[in-house]
This record gives sequence, C-alpha cells and structure tokens, in this order.
Amino acid sequence: MTADNPADFPYRPVADAQSSRVRKRYWATAIGLQKVDGLEPSPYLRELASMNVAGELSLSETSARIKTYHRSEASAPHPSSGEREADLVSQRIVEMLAARSFQFMPDMLAAIHANLFQDLDSTVYRPGKYKREALMKQEEILNGDSIVYGDPFLIDRALDLLFEREEGFDYGFSFDRDKTVRFSSFIANVWQVHPFEEGNTRTVAVFAELYLDHLGFDVANGPFEDNAKYFRDALVRANYRNAKAGIKPTIDYLASFFENLLCNKDNVLRSSDLVCTPLFDDPSLLRNIDSAQAINGRQA
Repeated sequence: MTADNPADFPYRPVADAQSSRVRKRYWATAIGLQKVDGLEPSPYLRELASMNVAGELSLSETSARIKTYHRSEASAPHPSSGEREADLVSQRIVEMLAARSFQFMPDMLAAIHANLFQDLDSTVYRPGKYKREALMKQEEILNGDSIVYGDPFLIDRALDLLFEREEGFDYGFSFDRDKTVRFSSFIANVWQVHPFEEGNTRTVAVFAELYLDHLGFDVANGPFEDNAKYFRDALVRANYRNAKAGIKPTIDYLASFFENLLCNKDNVLRSSDLVCTPLFDDPSLLRNIDSAQAINGRQA
C-alpha cells in the first residue's frame, strides 16, 4: 500500500541476499580480493562469514561483531593491522555487493573507495579522495619495474573520457570474446588512472562486479576468490609498455580472467605466465626505475 495507490506495492529497504549461494559468493569475492595486497582476514571474520552464509547472522550483525572485535583490547591473540584491514574491508565489500547500488559515473569509484576504507586511517587511505601526487609501485612480474599511472592533475578528465566512451555500449545478453576484451579494456584503463593513493585494485574490482550486476549478468565467484593476484598482475600487463624490452600492453590475460568470470570458461590463470622474462634476463631494460632496484639480477 502506498499513499498514491492503496493497491500498489510499497518501497522497502534492500534486504541481505536471500540465497546462501549468493552470500557465499560475496564473501568469497571479498576475502579473495584481500590477497591483492597480501592480506588475510582473521579466523573470526571467516567464522562470522560462515554464520552469515548459513543465515545465522545478518550483515548488520556481522558488522557490529567485527567492529567490536577490533575495538577490543581483550582480543587474544590481538589481531594484526593487516587482519584488521582485511576484516573491515571484506565486510564493506560484502555490504556493497549485497546492496547492489550502482550509478554508471566516475563518482561511483570515489563512493566505493570511501565506503570500503572508511574504517581505516584516513591520513593513509584518504577515503573517497583522489591522489595528490604521481605514484609508482614495483611489480614482481616486471622485476621491480612500475607501470606509469595516470597524472593526478588529469584524473577527472581521464575518467570522464573513459566513461563517455563506454556509456551506452550494448553488451546484449551474453559475453563473447570480443565483448569480454572490450569490457576488460575499459576496466584496465580505469585502473591505470589509479585515482587513489591506496586501495585502487579492490575499488576497481568492486566497481567491475557492480557494473556487471547493473548490466544484468551473474558472475562466478571462483576467479576473484582464487586468482586475485592474477587479476592485479593482468591489470599490470594490460598497461605496461617497454619498447626497448620488446614488451607492449596486452589485454589477453585480463580477458581470460573475465572469460572465466562471465563465460564459464576454464582458462588456466597463472601469474607465472605473466612474468616479463626480458626484464629478468637484462635488468638494464627496466624503464621506470633504476636497474639497481631490480628484484632479481641486481647489477653490481
């Protein structure tokens, strides 16, 4: 019943996912994504997740319990800072996936980032705020080299252009290789902008899941659960260019990841396949850092 029409169905708050299968996928995705930064949730968070999947606790109840756990000085053993981050961000990811709230606009990235990292040190994560300076990050598969991330002064313009190009594209009712490559390229380009100082990969991964849900697609949980590191490494390979070493960006690895997610493919996903061998054979080919900073094959 509504005020305008007594026979109409009323609005009501979005409930937790009703299916235990869906709840299990959300938690598997959230916990798996922590591996992007080498983080592992606490056993207590995993226990709470299992109880939510079984329908014994709501998401609001798991949230209250995990916050109390990390506020308590009596936790034995006291959780590490890495566990705290993994627990709190995992909870926020599940909440966002369950709510399924989405708008296709650049500001959605800032909204996701602000939500995921609101419980952490605001001076480190600056939730929802764009980076203030150019960043680099050494990558294992590049023997310590870094890709070139987006200019901090051009974040708004870069995201506006990417979203303008993507908006309105009709993916139809199923993904084939060509559509998967297009989707993967969009996600890789958004990630390369690297709008935030920390937490970009997890933010972009949640955005990708929400975008696919917005498009009407259900996704498998396996790839993010089991291959979070591969996902990040594939984003790196999609954006790394080094003419001297004969390496150019390739979207193939990321497309294989999303084929498993969307097309029920069984592509083998190994980060070892993404290693740029020339950079290990000759560290002098490293382009964006000094060769003395190579992970392997350090020069005297």
